[in-house]
Amino acid sequence: MQKNNETVLRRRDVAALVAEIHGVTADHVRKVIRGDRDNVQIMATYMHIIENDNLLLRAAKNIVPFTTDPNAGT
Repeated sequence: MQKNNETVLRRRDVAALVAEIHGVTADHVRKVIRGDRDNVQIMATYMHIIENDNLLLRAAKNIVPFTTDPNAGT
């Protein structure tokens, strides 16, 4: 069998991070995100982390010259 050596890029589990910050379970945070539960502080923390992740991702994309042709620079 061949090994699949593809790099899998995943975003971090923000719900688990927010849960750790607020001392609740990740499931509770996911319920707040879905709207099943109401918690303004958890939602604010979640949105703050997501917005900062998006800003960081955009900054990285602007710095790294992504091209579809790997031989474009040669």
